[in-house]
Amino acid sequence: MSDDALEFTAEESDWVFDYVLNLFRSPAWELPVMCFIDDNCASFDTGEENKFIYTELHTQFRELVETVLGSHLAEMGLTAADFASICEKQRDSERAAGASVADGVSADVVNQILAMDDFLSFKKLMVKRNLELELEAIKELREEVTEDEHDLEAQFMELSVLYKQEEMEQAELEAALAMSMSVQTEQLRLASVAAKVAEDKYASAASDTRQLSPAEVQQQIRQSKKKAEEICKKNKESLEENRNKQREWQQAAEISEEELKRREEYLRKQRDRIIEKKKREREAQLKEYQQEQKATAPEPPAQLVEKLQSNTSEEAKKAEEEERRNALRIALARRMKQDLLESANAAASEPSRSGSFKVHQVVELDEKLQRVEDLRRQSQEREHKVHAKLRAGFSS
Repeated sequence: MSDDALEFTAEESDWVFDYVLNLFRSPAWELPVMCFIDDNCASFDTGEENKFIYTELHTQFRELVETVLGSHLAEMGLTAADFASICEKQRDSERAAGASVADGVSADVVNQILAMDDFLSFKKLMVKRNLELELEAIKELREEVTEDEHDLEAQFMELSVLYKQEEMEQAELEAALAMSMSVQTEQLRLASVAAKVAEDKYASAASDTRQLSPAEVQQQIRQSKKKAEEICKKNKESLEENRNKQREWQQAAEISEEELKRREEYLRKQRDRIIEKKKREREAQLKEYQQEQKATAPEPPAQLVEKLQSNTSEEAKKAEEEERRNALRIALARRMKQDLLESANAAASEPSRSGSFKVHQVVELDEKLQRVEDLRRQSQEREHKVHAKLRAGFSS
């Protein structure tokens, strides 16, 4: 941690962290972050290839998040080093209270923060969002066609929705896997530190439970990854079968290439309209939020204001730009991952524990894997019914 960081009391640290949490829950965060995701996710497909543009966009996303967070901290007179210090110290007080930052923000925001620090999580987040927008556009197109159960176009639209929903299930699973791997990598780092330094603060923090060894953590990671990859492989094979079946039905129904291109162009325009509508809604929410903040924004503690105003250190102001960005990214991502790990452990030992963010359902893949399999069976049952209607349409 930088020597330029100020020293903060527990009350001051709590106030600053609440200030950041309120940012995460506000349109001031959602507008720039979600608009970036919506505007750029179309570049991401479900293939395994990591295109150069993915790396470029990840860098841009990271810079955007750092800028949004950094600008709001700067409004308070806080540096990246200050925030890194607060992340650690305020975490100690939350541990004592049994609280977690992850309980204060949505799963979407948690994913966005982890995506800033982890390329695979970012890629899966973008793929998932791309499919969400495609599914929304397809559903709107479906509503425009006739609801006659004997109409072939209506049945094809129903199949398109089903297949896209299955792609969504696959994307959600892969996003959960990427998040789990990212969090478990942090667990491995903590285990390695604790193994090397017995008095390390991470080791002493786990006083109620035995600290897993690095080898045990690595074994957990391998088992989770293997189990999820088996399901992913099975799902991908099923999705490829769906694509082949869809092409066969289209040929049997004699749907022309021109018609397919027309639908594709319609869906692209519909998607653009959806994105533009969401952007207008977010801008309106931000405007309303900013007006409310002028009247109701909480005042920081007087001592904190005085401390920040007196912090005129030229050294703090001359910190390297890259160091500032790294400090923000590393401090926030590590803090989030550590909270996710502790929340997952608490959820495992206290099944009745509740919270706005059921983090153990995200970190632990078992429930997610089961949900995907259940949804796949439900989807296949519906698919059989649609196929039966299609056959009836062909024979009539």
